[in-house]
Amino acid sequence: MNAQKGFTLIELMIVVAIIGILAAVAIPAYQDYITRSQVSEAVTLLGGLKAPLSEYGASKAEWPTLVAPNATPTAGEMNATLEGKYATITSTAAADIGTYPDGQIIAQMQEGKAAEASKNELSLTTADGGSTWACGNTTVGSVTTAPTATTIDAKYLPNSCKP
Repeated sequence: MNAQKGFTLIELMIVVAIIGILAAVAIPAYQDYITRSQVSEAVTLLGGLKAPLSEYGASKAEWPTLVAPNATPTAGEMNATLEGKYATITSTAAADIGTYPDGQIIAQMQEGKAAEASKNELSLTTADGGSTWACGNTTVGSVTTAPTATTIDAKYLPNSCKP
């Protein structure tokens, strides 16, 4: 007598169903994880500007115009990293940043899920010349970011930028 070896059709169907359920949960979670990591690049770009802007503002009582790292700055300009793989600093003119001591720098997502047309900006705001900065839609000390300044969905923001 020959004994049959292998899996039955129902066993194979159960395995396929389990894999499908796992994929249905894992793929959206992974996409959100990737988007959060892309948004963290914008936070890094903005964070790198906090100290230099604070120092410039404290010494000149005005905000500088930001120029690319390879440009030769003239009076009123400061070199800054303005572009990453997924985000770009859009508030580069001194007038865009604000009137010292109030200021706001904005990064716009260029790639990825957080780069949707109307929901792609992250801001850092100061009201005291850069001593404290509020990220996203948070309040830090006396600094409150305008509710419309950061348009990226809160689920993609780092904890320090969430309201």
